Amino acid sequence: MVAKGPRVALAKTIASKANFLMLDEPTNHLDIHSVDLLVEALNKYEGSLILVSHDRYFISRIANKIWEIEDHKIVAFKGDYAGWEEWKNKRIADRQKTKNEKPAEPVVKKESVATANKQIQPDHKKELQQLKNKFRKLEERTTALQQEATQWEKKLAEPGTYSDKEKFQKAESHYKNAVKELEKVIAEYETVFEKIMELEG
Repeated sequence: MVAKGPRVALAKTIASKANFLMLDEPTNHLDIHSVDLLVEALNKYEGSLILVSHDRYFISRIANKIWEIEDHKIVAFKGDYAGWEEWKNKRIADRQKTKNEKPAEPVVKKESVATANKQIQPDHKKELQQLKNKFRKLEERTTALQQEATQWEKKLAEPGTYSDKEKFQKAESHYKNAVKELEKVIAEYETVFEKIMELEG
């Protein structure tokens, strides 16, 4: 029998008005039945969802986009877990095939290659570094806005707030502004992430 604590915490999180969830190993300490219930609840969830999990069964039932860390880089795949496995196996096979074939090196003047690298690489690295710095700031901003929205949501639930019309309207306004700003930041967060993937790919 699994403890009620984790299940209750997950239920409260999913039932909240948050439109963006980040879950780290949510199936830890859950039995199979509880995992199935969690899968059903998350598939009905209408907001954006990022999860970290080693539970293949859980991922296969939930994910529609896979992010994997490979050689210190994030590799993105749009699709479910089964599609990702097929895609990854094909990449591994292609790499092995390329390695075995050992194609002849093209005849290129080394001076030309060196010149091209000097012109392209610095700009490429500079843009990538700028995007990564922006990505980190957006992560921090997302966390701050989530906390702010949660605080105002709790404030709305306090008896002293919802019994006072003026206080309630003020708290509600702050909550809506935080949620609206969070949506903008998440959209920008995803755009910057995609650009980083393109440059690192």
